Amino acid sequence: MPLDLERFRAAYDQWVEESLPDYQAGKMDQIVKKYPFVVPDDIPWTPYRGKPADQTFGLVTSGGLYLKGSQEPFDTVSIHGDTTFREIPKTVRQEDIGIAHPHYDHGLAQQDVNVVFPAQRLVEMEEERIIGRFAETCYSFSYVNDVITLIEKTIPDLISRLKARSVDVLLLVPV
Repeated sequence: MPLDLERFRAAYDQWVEESLPDYQAGKMDQIVKKYPFVVPDDIPWTPYRGKPADQTFGLVTSGGLYLKGSQEPFDTVSIHGDTTFREIPKTVRQEDIGIAHPHYDHGLAQQDVNVVFPAQRLVEMEEERIIGRFAETCYSFSYVNDVITLIEKTIPDLISRLKARSVDVLLLVPV
């Protein structure tokens, strides 16, 4: 089922108008119940084909990760969320990662970032030749309510970057 963006836009605009006071008051449980989630009739699954040892793997997290000192944190104030992403090198050290995502407890991720960003595990799998290659650049999102900008702008940009890096398999790690 194709997404009717105009229909969603109207529902989303109404949700923002009605939910903004609760959002500003920190009543997330109230506004999530009213969010106009997109529910497709079907999911276009693609069966896995090939051998991991012959393929390039990519990694995307919604953990709100950014590089301290060199990247701007995500916008954590807007009801719309932040539709941008951050590029994170696969060899990043835990101490160089900041978290800008207001809607989950960061405790476990601060102890071991692999909980939300298993880059170290994928590097190990690459070294052990379990996977062919782990792409040099990974990607992080924070929370996003503005699905329209995400679909029209951000996702095409991300897909272009993944294709340029010859990613065959993309691991999505939601928080």
